[in-house]
Amino acid sequence: MHLNVDPQWLLAFFLAFIRGLAWLVVVPPFSNRHVVPRVALIGISGGLAILAVPQIAQGRIPTDTAGLVGAIVLQIFTGAALGLCVLVLLSAVTAAGSMIDLFGGLNLPPAVDPLSENQTPMIGQFYEQVGMVLLFVTNGELLLVRGFETSFGAAGLTLSSTATASNVLSADLATFFTATLEIAAPLIVVLFATQISLAMLSKAAPQINVWILGFPIQAMMSLLFVAIGIKVLPGYVDNLVTRALQDTGVLLRGH
Repeated sequence: MHLNVDPQWLLAFFLAFIRGLAWLVVVPPFSNRHVVPRVALIGISGGLAILAVPQIAQGRIPTDTAGLVGAIVLQIFTGAALGLCVLVLLSAVTAAGSMIDLFGGLNLPPAVDPLSENQTPMIGQFYEQVGMVLLFVTNGELLLVRGFETSFGAAGLTLSSTATASNVLSADLATFFTATLEIAAPLIVVLFATQISLAMLSKAAPQINVWILGFPIQAMMSLLFVAIGIKVLPGYVDNLVTRALQDTGVLLRGH
């Protein structure tokens, strides 16, 4: 039995597999080996590569050793850059929850986040997991995969597009801080007003032990207003996913 494999197709699959693997290693939640095992990660990368092979122009596939090594490095950097944009934008949801924890007083016990494997406060973990659920419930992951697949219509990042990549990442960082403040600001204002009210209460009635009352009141206010403010997350997750898709196009167009 003879198995005929087109060498050009095999090289295209290999390059697409490298870019897909570099992208998945950065994009949450695939970047966590405990959530997505390595075998599953390799399988998903292979599936993305099979879908992407028809989009890769045959003329851009190198056949010499030097060109193939350069193409591999190019695919790694391209996949990592595309994944970094998604990571920075989606991290705004977790950062917003961490800010609420900071003002709510619930960040005292250390807790390991199962997704990022970092010490993230409890509400930060809650916001992150709600954001991931919303991403999959609204089929946002399919939009990200679609945007990634369309990236194979371009050769990848080049030296001339490094300035564009730095501008895109800088804009994403600005969006990260803006989205974090927009999500957390209403709750932070309420929690700050609660602290001011407790301070005024301690001045008006010194016999009341504000130190004992302060923590449960802050915790109750945090949980109450998180339950109310969580309604804004679907819109922000949708906007962040849309922004990530736009960044994919800007990065690969180079302008």
